[in-house]
Amino acid sequence: MKKNIFTALLVFTFLLGFWIQWNWKHVEAFPSIISSFYSKEFCSCYYVMKQSEEQCHDFARQWVPISQFTNDIEKKEVSVTGLGRTNKAIFLNEKQGCVLVSE
Repeated sequence: MKKNIFTALLVFTFLLGFWIQWNWKHVEAFPSIISSFYSKEFCSCYYVMKQSEEQCHDFARQWVPISQFTNDIEKKEVSVTGLGRTNKAIFLNEKQGCVLVSE
């Protein structure tokens, strides 16, 4: 019985490693998705839809938590750090809304 469990775990680990290697481009991009989504959605909620800060945090929140959040009201930009990656969204105008910017 222990040998079967060990073999199953070994096969699972091998298949998981193969899958990660095969999809490395997507796996590598995942950490950036968290902070870019949060910054863009919060910016759109706060500056375009003119909701409260609390409502926008609830709107942008995901299962994976963020580690740092900055909302510069004068510059109308939102900076978010999550999973070690930082992304920024800025409000352009009413017609174009918010866009992600690279630093």
